[in-house]
Amino acid sequence: MVVRALSLVLGLVVFTMGATLSRAQSVETVDKGKLTWGSAATFPPFESMDNGKAVGFDIDVMDAIATKMKVTSAINLMEFKGLIPAVLGNRIDAIASGMYINPERSQVVDFVPYLKVGNQMLVAKGNPLHLSTPQDLCGHKLAAPVGTIYEKNAQALAAECQSGSKPVLTVLSLPSTAAGAFALKEGRAEAIIASTPTVVALIKDSPDAFETAGDVFDNNTLLGIGLPKGKPGLKDAVDTAFKAMVADGTYASLLKKYNFPASSSLF
Repeated sequence: MVVRALSLVLGLVVFTMGATLSRAQSVETVDKGKLTWGSAATFPPFESMDNGKAVGFDIDVMDAIATKMKVTSAINLMEFKGLIPAVLGNRIDAIASGMYINPERSQVVDFVPYLKVGNQMLVAKGNPLHLSTPQDLCGHKLAAPVGTIYEKNAQALAAECQSGSKPVLTVLSLPSTAAGAFALKEGRAEAIIASTPTVVALIKDSPDAFETAGDVFDNNTLLGIGLPKGKPGLKDAVDTAFKAMVADGTYASLLKKYNFPASSSLF
């Protein structure tokens, strides 16, 4: 009986040690004592370069997560297309680069969602036409980047105006969202529709020229911190740290700092 009891105790000790070691190994990072993460730094307000230094929402989020994990935040700047290969090649621990979660990416990396974005109208400062919904654009001029979902949606809206016997919506198909913003500044367009982060960035760059009109809509796109599959301990550690920064108010403060609407919060 004593031998049997001793064997049971030893078995439990070995099991516990094994579980502890397994957890410790699963949260090992590429460089000990660091959370090494990749970013393209070309997508304000998430990340961009300012006098040689990476700045933005993602940088602040990852720094806060690293602090909660009691490790050093180490950013690794690279092209966006190289981020997932870098995770798969074990060169970085994580991705934080304004990355939208989609089925294709989710097949190869795990994600910790941290933000929700949608679309919003951008108009001239003061909203002189008093626009509040996309349907209010009938009879006006809407700029959209060529070959994008925004151009497709603008054309669909123009057809909707026509079928409803409303004034004609003129779609200005331009090379980029930046070109659309310039057209809005010049008065050649009366509105553009862009993603929440793009709208935030445009207003930050030209606060005296633009403002939002109406509420965010189609607010169903999630952004996530990308992590390697097969390392559940690392994902749990990042997720736990993120939830801790939500709990202590850091997350809400960063949303406010970067002027994201309340609808962008996951909590």
